[in-house]
Amino acid sequence: MLLAATAYEKPTVANNNQQFTIVIFGASGDLSRRKLTPALFHLHSIGALPERCRFIAFARSEYDDQTYRKLLFDVASDSYGADATKWVEFAKEIRYITGSSNDLESLRHLDEMIKSDTAGQLEDNRLYYLALSPTLYEGTISALSEAGMLDERQGVRRLVVEKPFGTDLESARILNENIHARAAENQLFRIDHYLGKDTVQNLIVFRFGNTIFEPLWNRNYIDHVQISVLEDLDVGDRAAYYEHSGVLRDMFQSHILQLLALVAMEPPATNDADSLRDEKAKVLSATRKPNPQQAAENSIRGQYNGYRELDGVSPASATATYAALRLYVDNWRWQGVPFFLRSGKALRRKYTEIAIQFRQPPHRIFDVEDASGLVPNKLRIVVQPDEAIHLTIDNKRPGPELRPQAQELSYEFPMGMRDAYERLLLDAVAGDASLFTRADEIELSWAVIDPYVNAWETELASQLYPYAQGTWGPIAADQFIAPGRYWSNPIG
Repeated sequence: MLLAATAYEKPTVANNNQQFTIVIFGASGDLSRRKLTPALFHLHSIGALPERCRFIAFARSEYDDQTYRKLLFDVASDSYGADATKWVEFAKEIRYITGSSNDLESLRHLDEMIKSDTAGQLEDNRLYYLALSPTLYEGTISALSEAGMLDERQGVRRLVVEKPFGTDLESARILNENIHARAAENQLFRIDHYLGKDTVQNLIVFRFGNTIFEPLWNRNYIDHVQISVLEDLDVGDRAAYYEHSGVLRDMFQSHILQLLALVAMEPPATNDADSLRDEKAKVLSATRKPNPQQAAENSIRGQYNGYRELDGVSPASATATYAALRLYVDNWRWQGVPFFLRSGKALRRKYTEIAIQFRQPPHRIFDVEDASGLVPNKLRIVVQPDEAIHLTIDNKRPGPELRPQAQELSYEFPMGMRDAYERLLLDAVAGDASLFTRADEIELSWAVIDPYVNAWETELASQLYPYAQGTWGPIAADQFIAPGRYWSNPIG
């Protein structure tokens, strides 16, 4: 049964009584060309950005304005070609500067150019997007500070940084301390594009806007929770990076733990950024930190066949491309409820889902031999590829006998923002940090994941299970979640 969907609501237009400059560092990279610039173009074309908004691309590559604009169009022509007039308007606002993000002379040249463009404006507001290697974050922010480009006396100065933020708890803590020495926490926007998806944001509305679900959202009615972030593509040309990262650092510390925090958090007092992030931090703080032995017992790891043959990968590599973890949140609401988390590469389908498995009814009253149609309720929140909510319920089969059958109520999300980066960029321009990760969340997430990473690097590490590409992962993953529980895989 498909429930009706409401139409997409256009975002609120940003304040037009200001000059705003968006600077993308690392603008010649893939992220900028394929994601950020198309997102900014669409926001510009629907009037969601400030009217006086300028875009500056900054990178080491040798381009001028015209050649860079052509590069953008060639890479993502499908995003721009549908409306040539708006593309021309948008492209005119893009300037390209060649330079190094941690070179003071280059940054001072950038600063002077922005000031010349904003001369006479009351405010010179800026957003710096660091589409750079994480190893360059600290040096770039240090150079921006030394150049006086983080000083907010003439307007806001905001920094957007991508994941990964650190490689473990200690490195994340040091990075936070060094950045905080030069920029305030409210200037820093740590981006996780998963949080920009409509389905993820809807978790807050779905949970706290419907009285029929929130009273059931606890250990008394929920048997377990599954969070799956599955990818059909293999590691590809990221093999050298992946060999030093692995699936735990790549997916669990950021995307998956953020989803867990949203599922498990208590109702915030308001929907402002601090209230929301306070509650997420409480969940991460309450998530059990196992010792090495417990971490090994509550996890499995896998590696797809063919991974060791990639360039940059050791022939004896023990890097996991698949992981499944069993976590517990030690608080009043969730005590004893297992959270099963899994992610992997080269699997059957690209699929992200949060599955809430409710408990069986306490007593079955149906006097039938065939009870196969009677299943416990399950709530499936599909984040990608097709955003939807599915609720499995039991109804009577048509006919004279009282036989149950499982049916599904479904709600499919209408098209919202075309890409999660659009929503997040819009929020960063507006200064709304609700969907961005705070410093304490980053450190608490690493504190949860580090024990598993460390256990896998010792003799306690569980067997590395091989699995064929195009499957749902190692067979051991099915045994890991058993007995009586099954992974919530999509059909097909």
